[in-house]
Amino acid sequence: MADDSTALTDVVDELKDASKGKDTVEVGQLIDALDQRGYGPALAVLPLMELTPLGGIPGFPTALALLVCILALRMLLGYEHFWAPNWLRKRSLDTDKVLKSVEWLRPVSQWIDDKLHARLARIAGPTGQKVACVVILCLCFAVPPLEVVPFATSAPMIVISIFGLALLYRDGLLMLLGFIGAGIAAFAGASYFLGG
Repeated sequence: MADDSTALTDVVDELKDASKGKDTVEVGQLIDALDQRGYGPALAVLPLMELTPLGGIPGFPTALALLVCILALRMLLGYEHFWAPNWLRKRSLDTDKVLKSVEWLRPVSQWIDDKLHARLARIAGPTGQKVACVVILCLCFAVPPLEVVPFATSAPMIVISIFGLALLYRDGLLMLLGFIGAGIAAFAGASYFLGG
C-alpha cells in the first residue's frame, strides 16, 4: 500500500461502492469494505468522517470514536481482521449523507495521495505502531466529553487520521507529527477542562 499512488482514494471509492443502491447503509457494511485494506486505511478514513456532514449527527462522533478504539485495540493486540459489536454494525446511516461525505473526502484523498510517501519508515515500524495505538486509544476516550463543545471532537479525530495515514504510507515523519499533535491536543483539552 505504501507505494500505491492512489492508496487512500481507492479506499474512499470502496466506501462509495459499499453505500450505493440502498436507502440506508449499515456501519458493518462500511467496516467490511475497509477490512480487506488493513488498519492504516481504516484509521485514516474513519476519523475524517467526523469532519463531513455525518459529524453533525448527535452521538456520531462518540460512536465513531468507539469504533476507532476497537480497531486500535485489536491492532495493538495483533489481530488481523476488524471486529465491532453487532449493535454498532447494525447501526444504519442515511445513504445520501454517507455518499455526500465520501464525495467530500475524495478530493482530499487525492491531494493526500499526491503528497505522502514512505519516509523514515523505521519510525512507523512495529514499535511506532504500538505506541501510536496507545495514543489513539487515549484520544478516543477524549471524544465523548468533547461532544458538548462545538467542533471540539474534530481535533482528536484529525490526529488519529494522521496516525492512520502514517501507517498507510509508512511515513515516519507523519507519525512524529501525530505524536506532536496528540501532545498539543492533550494540553489544549486539559487547559479547557481545568479552566486554564
